[in-house]
Amino acid sequence: MTIEELKSNIKWWESKRWIYSIAVGIFGIFAIYDGLSRGEYSWTIDDTIGIIIWGIGANIFYSLGTLLELFDWYYLKNKIGLKRFRMIFFIIGLLFSCFWTLWCGWLYFAKPYLW
Repeated sequence: MTIEELKSNIKWWESKRWIYSIAVGIFGIFAIYDGLSRGEYSWTIDDTIGIIIWGIGANIFYSLGTLLELFDWYYLKNKIGLKRFRMIFFIIGLLFSCFWTLWCGWLYFAKPYLW
């Protein structure tokens, strides 16, 4: 792989990041809306900080696709050929992150806090 191919691979992943971020954000907004509409809840600054940390973590998770391709290219000399599976990785990672966000949002509002 040349430097130009590497730049092309990074460009491919980065061009899809906004789709990923918007989809995860929509699922997160739905989970928050659903949780807040179920009962009384007092929103705090900790909730806002948690959402920001969740978004940063989700984007770090998204970067694993690029890092796996780079690992395959640099250390394994492209023996696995992860590039041909990148769309599958993108779709599976997108679906996993969206449903994980939704599920964790539901769990967050489902249990009463004891502290």
